[in-house]
Amino acid sequence: MKSQNRLQRVLITTYIYFFIIVALIAAFSLFVLNEQIVNYFLEAGQSSKSTIEGQEKNEQIFYKILMQTLLLFLSLLIIAVYIFGKWTASRLTTPLHLIADGIQDIARGQYNKRLNFNASYELAQIQNDFNKMAEQLEKVEKENQRLEENKQRMLVDLSHDLKTPITTVRGYVEALELGLINEEERKRRILRLISNKVELVSELIDNIFELSKLNSSNYPVMVQKNDIAEFMREIAIEYYEQFSEKNFMFQCTIPQDEIDYPFNATLLYRAISNILSNALKYNPAGTTVQLELLSKENGIEIVIQDNGIGIPPAIEEKIFEAFVRGDQTRKSDGGTGLGLAIAKQVIKKHGGEITLTTNGWTSFKLFLPQK
Repeated sequence: MKSQNRLQRVLITTYIYFFIIVALIAAFSLFVLNEQIVNYFLEAGQSSKSTIEGQEKNEQIFYKILMQTLLLFLSLLIIAVYIFGKWTASRLTTPLHLIADGIQDIARGQYNKRLNFNASYELAQIQNDFNKMAEQLEKVEKENQRLEENKQRMLVDLSHDLKTPITTVRGYVEALELGLINEEERKRRILRLISNKVELVSELIDNIFELSKLNSSNYPVMVQKNDIAEFMREIAIEYYEQFSEKNFMFQCTIPQDEIDYPFNATLLYRAISNILSNALKYNPAGTTVQLELLSKENGIEIVIQDNGIGIPPAIEEKIFEAFVRGDQTRKSDGGTGLGLAIAKQVIKKHGGEITLTTNGWTSFKLFLPQK
């Protein structure tokens, strides 16, 4: 309300100044008119007698002086109106015109439009709010473009990941049907390969379904307070033998005390196992993998790190997006490229966040806030 009164005062002050100037111009014109009439009649009274002819002449001269004074008044008034018009346009009309043009540009989708004019009070506030709105719309537009590009890329990747194993399976099935493979050992090897490809397709479909559920804001996540330290020890025991078989060094740092925390055991297991499985799948023998659970004042932190081959810098920023793999060669026997995307959504559903740091070690930090 205060800012509205300030704008009102500015307009009232402007009109007051304008009427004062008009009054001064009128007073000045009347003064000039009076001086000319007085001077003329003084000179006329001294030089000639009053006659009808002289009276007519005096009237003509009077009207002439009156017209000259009126023209002077109008000229000064036009100059005053022009000056106040320019001043008002610079303060009000021009900014409003620029704001209208800016709104039309935004309506046409030109979200990079920004206003830049000198103004005060409400117009300056409108300019700032407009620029903030345009900036937010530009960010939303860029995000929508990025999502659309990701969607197209995901469709291409999904088509590739489904077509490759299906093509392989179809080729071997046709060979078996035509009797081109007779050796029993080779048949068993091909059937095992077909089984692996079918399992890969099944895993991909399951992951897509799981990710689509987690991406939905309506997907409920039921949590239950349990000992998360014991939960982490069970995961460590499960993966210890797998890492040992591939000559990995597996190190665990889990507190012995009970740490109660509300979480969804199924989903959190999925997130942690996805990261551990990636470390096991993509790193060479001799890699050290560390699993650590930290209890902090503001929540729980789970750290999974390894000193393996690392993640290419080119994909660090988008490593949590669907179908992004650390192995850019996209081997058909690789993962689905959805593990980290699922892990991110699981942690997000718990109200936390997952981050990646690469400083000699590839480190994933899963933070769960205190509830």
